[in-house]
Amino acid sequence: MDMISVTNASGVVETYTLNTYARSSDFSLMQQIGESVILATICIDLETDETLDFLPLSVQYIEKNYAIGRIPQGFNKKEGKPSEGEVLTSRLIDRSLRPLFPKDFRYGVQITVMVFSYDGKSDLSKDALNAASLCLYLSSIPLKRDAILNATRIVRLPSLPVDARLNVATQMKSLSGSSLDLFVSGIEEDLLMIEMQTPKVPQSKEAAAVIEEIEEDELLDALRLAKEQILKNSTIYKEAFKDRGNKKLVIESKSLDKAKLESLKAEYFSTLKDMLKTLSKSERSTLMSGFVKESSTKYEFDTKPYIEEIMHEVFRDLVLKDRLRADGRDFNEIRKIDIKSNILPCVHGSTLFTRGQTQALVSVTLGSENDAQTQESLSLLSKKRVMLHYNFPPFSVGEAMPIFGTSRRELGHGNLALKAIESNILEDYYIIRIVSEILESNGSSSMASVCGATLSLLGADVKMKNKVAGIAMGLVHDEGFKDFVILSDILGLEDHYGDMDFKVTGTRLGFSALQLDIKTSGLSLEVLKAALSQARSGLDHILGLMEAVTITPNPNILPSVERFQVPSNKIVDIIGQGGKTIRDIISRFNISIDIDKDNSMVVITSNNKANLSEAKDYIQSIIHKEKPSFKVGQEVVGVVKNIKDFGIFLEINGSGTDGLLPSKKIQDISSITQGQSLECVIVNINAKSQIELGFKG
Repeated sequence: MDMISVTNASGVVETYTLNTYARSSDFSLMQQIGESVILATICIDLETDETLDFLPLSVQYIEKNYAIGRIPQGFNKKEGKPSEGEVLTSRLIDRSLRPLFPKDFRYGVQITVMVFSYDGKSDLSKDALNAASLCLYLSSIPLKRDAILNATRIVRLPSLPVDARLNVATQMKSLSGSSLDLFVSGIEEDLLMIEMQTPKVPQSKEAAAVIEEIEEDELLDALRLAKEQILKNSTIYKEAFKDRGNKKLVIESKSLDKAKLESLKAEYFSTLKDMLKTLSKSERSTLMSGFVKESSTKYEFDTKPYIEEIMHEVFRDLVLKDRLRADGRDFNEIRKIDIKSNILPCVHGSTLFTRGQTQALVSVTLGSENDAQTQESLSLLSKKRVMLHYNFPPFSVGEAMPIFGTSRRELGHGNLALKAIESNILEDYYIIRIVSEILESNGSSSMASVCGATLSLLGADVKMKNKVAGIAMGLVHDEGFKDFVILSDILGLEDHYGDMDFKVTGTRLGFSALQLDIKTSGLSLEVLKAALSQARSGLDHILGLMEAVTITPNPNILPSVERFQVPSNKIVDIIGQGGKTIRDIISRFNISIDIDKDNSMVVITSNNKANLSEAKDYIQSIIHKEKPSFKVGQEVVGVVKNIKDFGIFLEINGSGTDGLLPSKKIQDISSITQGQSLECVIVNINAKSQIELGFKG
């Protein structure tokens, strides 16, 4: 058994067992940190179709319920389709590792990461990514760099002094009370992937001033701390795993024929540049198909990969040499924005947000406590009060395809948009569902969703601390980063041919969420600082346009909420025997009721304010109604409510209190009918206040 123990930069011991489990894989390792155990495997398909022009990489992160001694919920009792959390972690791993593969690598690769044991302490996302990265490094796959990618998480604790707020998270409990969740992956001194949000921090004596958004300087300090941690761990891992792993595959170069490439470039370079500058997205797509077909016929070979390579050079030449963008904008210029508020008459809140050729129709629906979504994973069991669902139908990019289920990309974009706005939602009376329907896309539709969601929430009269906007930033750089250009509000082709997709969201006070994906080998803090500074200007411009929109909520369609405390000993009276009373209230007044027993709170939700008021009055009457006092030997009149084999339940003196007349005391139970009045006497009252009756006399 080949086992290696490593003490990481935070002083935590990690143990790795190499190629002992799942031995049919190209490479496998078992990671143990504390009592958490994760298996990572790499498999390679050497028979992959040679005509593919992309890397067929698939990452699957799987959590097993037995890892925490739990049987899966539901009928099947078996892990089924991936949860939202598993999908998001899979994307986190994919986005970090994909830039490490050589450009010519076209074999199918499957990375599988499975959690077999979880102690409730370790950071599963970070540990899973590090395990997958080490497995990839030790596998047969040749990588761009002889170094090991790793991840770290940075938190910000408002309760600490300013100069000590930023810390490396060593366990998940580090996130408790943190006003920053910054997840960064990188390799040596370069950063490759960033996920950031500023979550809400519960008010406490230790943190009276809650910090939410993060300003540029403090964010750069946090990234600098992450970079130092990543560099230390890169060095530690490299030393621990040197001379380990498989012999690397020799990749047969699939590079294009240089003579053909130069011939096509000489003839078509200027034409393609003009095409890039003058045509819209739809026009360019149509013309390009015909252009490839015509050139292939003329040259008698498939020119598509050559034209694509030339377009890549054309784009970079246009930006770096000519200092131009495809649509003629300045590098920091935002496309024209048009906003229409509350355009859907029956929807609680809605916004049509259009930015250039990107259009998002965002709606908000307000619900009751019963509409909350249960969120379940190995490390979390809670209820989601705010949901954001992002839909990207094929017609948004002109594709003739049917609409299928939610994709991993849609889940990821929806999650990012939710992270962006969640900390600024002040309303906690409602359960909120936000849906973003992307009607047209050429540029960042997720950032359009952030802007539309903010305005739709205000359109539904949901209180927000600050308005939140979003912008996608791009990057084009030359060899060695001697020259680089930051692009604001990127188009689809700038994302496709550029080197970075950096989504930035924030308010006037600072940044609320980030998502960075890089296609090169890594970014320096200098480039990130330039991108953040330019993004800040773009966000302020967009927020100015959002602030100028007139928003008029429609109170006639909005649900109303009443929230009031009741004595804890009266909750049982509101619920009633077997839930009878609360069901009667819901049915009678057509409302929704949720009872928070921990805080003795009753929450009523209804679309009808009169019903809401009447229901509240009725509940108050139950609370203040004095319970009748009964004693043994007291003569009473009981009305038959329920007839059972063992006896009859009667309501005593119209009080709502039931008593049981045992069947052994009834000569002919078949003669008793529902609603019949019987003269009885109280025979016994037990410790649980249950009343036994007998016949009078």
